[in-house]
Amino acid sequence: MNGEHDMLVIGTAALDIKVHARSLAIEPELSNPAVIDSSFGGVARNIAENLMRLGSEVSLITAVGSDDAGTQILQQLRDVGIRTDAVIVTEDYNTGAFVGVYQLDKRLRVAFDDMQVIRLITPGYLNQHRRLLRDADVICVDANLSARALETLFRLARENDVPVCADATTPLLAPRLHPFLPELAALAANRAEAEALLGTHFRNEDEVLQGARRLAQLGVGLSIITQGAEGLSYATSDESGRLPAFNVEVVDPVGAGDALTAAVAYGLAEGLPSTEVVRLGLAAAAQTIVCAQTVCPYISLEALYERLVV
Repeated sequence: MNGEHDMLVIGTAALDIKVHARSLAIEPELSNPAVIDSSFGGVARNIAENLMRLGSEVSLITAVGSDDAGTQILQQLRDVGIRTDAVIVTEDYNTGAFVGVYQLDKRLRVAFDDMQVIRLITPGYLNQHRRLLRDADVICVDANLSARALETLFRLARENDVPVCADATTPLLAPRLHPFLPELAALAANRAEAEALLGTHFRNEDEVLQGARRLAQLGVGLSIITQGAEGLSYATSDESGRLPAFNVEVVDPVGAGDALTAAVAYGLAEGLPSTEVVRLGLAAAAQTIVCAQTVCPYISLEALYERLVV
């Protein structure tokens, strides 16, 4: 494998603030003891950095404010080698931000986000940068883009025969992808996001697998529904199945889905069989949750394959 692919990622870049409760009970209307840290995030930014660390050439289309957070995000992107020529820097909006409050068992209790700056990724802006979409081996997108921007993205991808890999992002945003399911080479969604896309509720693992098959029937080339510690279900038009998660100690689960999406996009660019693409995604998620950082600094293609052969 040469690892030399031109990948284009489109979506959010943000400042992540993670609040980890230090006690089992979180008391409302009171100050609760916690460990609070911040890092660079945003689904698209995370996917872009993971792809870079897997050995791809990566361009990112996003928007940030002309504030300290935006300046720092841009500098970090350049430091790791991501091309930022198409990043919008604006004084009209703050840089995107995400605040998550996590329980003692590391599960997300509640979250807030402000991603208004992504409104600047308009159909006109994507048309201005259509060369990037034309020249990409794979386009990755998160669901923060507006419906009109998504329409333009998929039109340009279709005209240039470039496969698109999407991350469903959140249950609230996932339905934005529904009109484009037949045009997706791959879709990664967690259980709640897949339920929102399909307008249903999965009562058990068999129904999760049926959900993955339903997404494939609706036209998704490779549909993946993740279930955290329970692994994932996947389906194509020809095959489907469930794979268990790797047995690892969870340090921080944030970013695991973004790493999985990045590895899936990499696998598509490599032309790997679907089962190997999915296993590569699982390995990337496992590599990420054993790190304290949202993007594991020592994720690499070699590390993923070492995990797969253990």
